[in-house]
Amino acid sequence: MKVVNIMNFVRKCDFRMEDSEERMYRMTEQELELVNEYGKENTFLLQYDALMDERYIRLFRTKATERTELGLWFEVVKPLTDAVGLPWRGREGTTWDWHVIPGFLMAYTVKERELLVDEAMGKFKEIYGYYPATVASWLLDSHSVVYLTERYGVSALGICRDQTNTDAYTLVGGYFNQAYYPSKNNMFTPARSEEYRIETPVFRLLGPDPIHNYDNDRYIRNQKYLPYCGCYTLEPTWAAGRDPEIIKWFFDTYFCNEDMGYSYAQLGQENNFCEETTITGLRYQLELLKDYPDVKCMKMRDAGEEFKKRYQKTPVTAVCATEDWDGSEEVQSVYYDCENYVANLFRYENKIFIRAWYLFDERVYESYYEEPCDTWDAAYENLPVIDTILWEDREGLVLEENAAPFQVKRLQKDVLEVSWGQKAVIFHEEKIVLKNIAASLNPSGSKAEITAEKQRLSYVYKGNHYSLEVAGGSIAKKDGRLLFAPEEKELVLTWRRFGSGSKTLKKGCEEQDEKRY
Repeated sequence: MKVVNIMNFVRKCDFRMEDSEERMYRMTEQELELVNEYGKENTFLLQYDALMDERYIRLFRTKATERTELGLWFEVVKPLTDAVGLPWRGREGTTWDWHVIPGFLMAYTVKERELLVDEAMGKFKEIYGYYPATVASWLLDSHSVVYLTERYGVSALGICRDQTNTDAYTLVGGYFNQAYYPSKNNMFTPARSEEYRIETPVFRLLGPDPIHNYDNDRYIRNQKYLPYCGCYTLEPTWAAGRDPEIIKWFFDTYFCNEDMGYSYAQLGQENNFCEETTITGLRYQLELLKDYPDVKCMKMRDAGEEFKKRYQKTPVTAVCATEDWDGSEEVQSVYYDCENYVANLFRYENKIFIRAWYLFDERVYESYYEEPCDTWDAAYENLPVIDTILWEDREGLVLEENAAPFQVKRLQKDVLEVSWGQKAVIFHEEKIVLKNIAASLNPSGSKAEITAEKQRLSYVYKGNHYSLEVAGGSIAKKDGRLLFAPEEKELVLTWRRFGSGSKTLKKGCEEQDEKRY
């Protein structure tokens, strides 16, 4: 299934802009006119202050068609804190502030989060006669996600793409795109079991570039694109998201390459990007969708309900960029996602390596599970095995020093093969297989503590213990590197997650590990 959500989100004001209320209203009006013109199913998500504004109420009641879904964009604003009797902790003179304190739910106590959610959901129902089925924000906390699911029965949730030190938040090592069922302990972690699973899917927003989103312009080879800056996503306010050539590359990458059965992209923009080029870029995208008849435009709530019908657990998906923006095979990238891990296989300057690999453990708590975030920014993450952007080493797990372009093939339902010559990496839900490959890793600068044994790498990260297990070969140390030496045709990499005795794990999980993991 191939799905697009045309989702625009609506703030009322932005203290960084002159005449922001008028300009942002006009932007929303133009976005609504555009989706009406193309007749596509679409979603607008309203922030609390915009939700109550009479102009927006009138706009959506008079000009929105049955193709438009209205939902809630959940950033905390002063009118919302005033309504529930909480102090406003934003910068003086503001009613909206993009910092985590005061703008996001994890900055508040658990009880305060419920008060804020109840007020926003109740106000929406008071105005429109029903509770919104879609709620999204750049960040949501696990308690609020459980609350929205169990009390209000929402159909779909959305959060930001992976990014590091952008705006006031970092998300690293998450399910790359598409959608997943989150853990009750950490909304950024896919759940493996019914015990921990939240039954509302979380969609990753903004349509991230599987090559350049990870570390921006490091791998741009064509001089034509060097002046490009900003975010490497489908957001039409940025150069990449409004260039017709690159938009086509995005759509081909998401919807024509291997996706393991489910591909997804969100189109649209927040209304405080008021440049005419934003509307021009979104028009390019909607026009180009005509060339992809297999892609279904859906309201976010409908996408969520369809996902729940189709999948009882988080599915295996892939995003495969077998060529770069300019059509060359000089840079290639494959993301494989499942309920156990996310891994990114990469080729650059003929070198093939695993650029990033994170394990998912549904038992590990997010940092803000019970206690509020006490800083202006926030971070969500999973358990790192390899990360070439946050660690000192930038080579990752090196698989080949001089390789021809690779090919991608789905071998069976949840198994993906990336091959070059007689060598291949085969991704399974429960393992990664290296075929005819001797790999190497530089562990220096790792954010995790790594201990090497003959057939195991043991990791400790923020009190969590886990390991990478090697079968069909062994690990040796040489010149500061770890060499994965095959003794058979296939080197099989699996993992174990042991947890810890700290608050990052529910009581008793250690004893369950051998049986369940």
